[in-house]
Amino acid sequence: MEKFCLSYSTGKDSVLALDRMITAGYQCAGLVTSVSEDINRSWFHGIPLPLLEQAAESLQIPLVVVKNNPENYQERMVTSLRNMKESGIDYCVFGDIDIEENGQWDRNVCQNSGLKPLLPLWEESREEIVTEFVEKGYHAIIKTISKASRIPDRFLGQPLDQTFIDYLNAHNIDVCGENGEYHTFVVDGPLFKFPINYQTTGIFESEYSKSIIIEN
Repeated sequence: MEKFCLSYSTGKDSVLALDRMITAGYQCAGLVTSVSEDINRSWFHGIPLPLLEQAAESLQIPLVVVKNNPENYQERMVTSLRNMKESGIDYCVFGDIDIEENGQWDRNVCQNSGLKPLLPLWEESREEIVTEFVEKGYHAIIKTISKASRIPDRFLGQPLDQTFIDYLNAHNIDVCGENGEYHTFVVDGPLFKFPINYQTTGIFESEYSKSIIIEN
């Protein structure tokens, strides 16, 4: 059985990529997650380390934490992937869909670490991807919304479901949020042995986005 590591954001696309790889007969040997040195939460999705550990336990896959900052983000990611290569892993899987800049970044870090990049969702229909995620029985909450997207605050902390998808379609907003319109946190589904136990403690607002704050 060929082994891979996953660039794990905790979001719907990375989990769907994981699902597809496992369904295809591959074995995941590590969830590689970048965590901000400053706040000890995952980049972009803002998931605290205890919840990352809980998710890895539920998925029964080792968590590989890469602590970094904007200046050394790629360097430390490459170092981590090299370590995965040395442990006998040949592939790194990413959940990116069709933004070429993101795909090129994936290919670059793999080239520099000696791994082969795999992008199971690449250039597929965004509508079909999010529909597949929901229909397979995964559960995700809306963790962050971009202010530029004009998605109402009422969706923060709510499930990624057909109601949310219908709203996005009705307002011509990308249903996958591939341009950062929204981010998700997957809390349960077919690959999870138990649902993630979390609490919401407020809302964090930046210049560009709003996020629910979640804790273990």
